[in-house]
This record gives sequence, C-alpha cells and structure tokens, in this order.
Amino acid sequence: MPSAAKATLSVYNVTGQLVTVRKVDATKGLNSETFTREELGVGGVLYYTLESGDFTATKKMIIVE
Repeated sequence: MPSAAKATLSVYNVTGQLVTVRKVDATKGLNSETFTREELGVGGVLYYTLESGDFTATKKMIIVE
C-alpha cells in the first residue's frame, strides 16, 4: 500500500466470479491477510484485487493442499 487507509480485498476464481470480499485497515507498505480453505471454497489459481482510493492492484495467488 502506498499509504495507510481502508481497503477492499476481493478474491475471484479463474472465470471471474467473486469468491469473497474483505474490508481491511491496511498500513503503509506490506500487509497480509489469511484465508481458510473453507472461506475460499476452491483450490488452484485465484486472483485478488486490492482497492483503496485511487490505488488498485490485481495479483494471482495459488491455493495448494
């Protein structure tokens, strides 16, 4: 995060369907969030988008067993 702010973290599956959304109070710099397999309900490749004000970042994550 470029600065501390409230942010929205959205997780999508490979077809673009929304899996979960989480509101976070992010700090400047590196932040982390932990999801359980039950929360996500799927494995494999997922994408997440972090949005806060003018800042938006989309990245890929891999869920392994």
